[in-house]
Amino acid sequence: MPWVRIDDQFPMHRKVRPLSDKAFRLHVSALCWANANLTDGAIRTHEITYVSDVSSPKRYTRELCEAGLWSKTDEGWQIHDYLEYQGSAIKIREERAAKRARQERWLDRKRQEKEAQRDASQDASRDESEDAAPLPSHPIPSHEDISSQSSIPPYPAHQNDEDLTDGQDFSHVDEMVIRELAALAAHPITPTQAAQIRRDILARARGTVKNPHRYVQRALRADPYRYNPQPPQNHRGAGRMCPHHPYMPQPCTSCAADRLAGDS
Repeated sequence: MPWVRIDDQFPMHRKVRPLSDKAFRLHVSALCWANANLTDGAIRTHEITYVSDVSSPKRYTRELCEAGLWSKTDEGWQIHDYLEYQGSAIKIREERAAKRARQERWLDRKRQEKEAQRDASQDASRDESEDAAPLPSHPIPSHEDISSQSSIPPYPAHQNDEDLTDGQDFSHVDEMVIRELAALAAHPITPTQAAQIRRDILARARGTVKNPHRYVQRALRADPYRYNPQPPQNHRGAGRMCPHHPYMPQPCTSCAADRLAGDS
């Protein structure tokens, strides 16, 4: 978008100062109109009414011509010394074309950089997936994988280990059972007991269990005493568990003892 160049001393110029208000407005409007339409200061006769909303503009064109700001031509008027202060149509068009070219080059460069980054990230991800060693099912014992998506194939309910034909390995599930019930069992839980607990939990499933690890872990944490090989005699089944003392149902006697000790 071109700009009209007007000096801050323009209103005090000896040619401009004597102008009437409407002639001054017509002259400034003509500068803006010529610059916007790239006419190099030329104003045709039939265009004078488009330049400004001044009433009877032809009357004030005579005042501008007498002041030496405009000159009469065969086709209309010409603003005096227009190209000395304003840019020519050719120069403005060249600047616009150069600006468009710069913008296109910048956009092309950004698109190429974006495509290169996307290709590099895809190649890096592909290389990492091909070269990386397979991850264990639970790399940290205290952070078992309970994600909704599992690489373990679906477990058919009501099916014994001996009947499995897909080669599925439940050893990591049995290890998790031993860890979950270790704090409750009077004696260490054997792998045989863990496998039986796991089979009992999965046997109660109504359909296909897609993630046996998560399914068994949720069942154990919801009611650990139910699956403990030696549950306490006063155990009444599932209930809300104490957030401070693992595997203690609420109301927690340990919390009550702590409060009494604090009051004393």
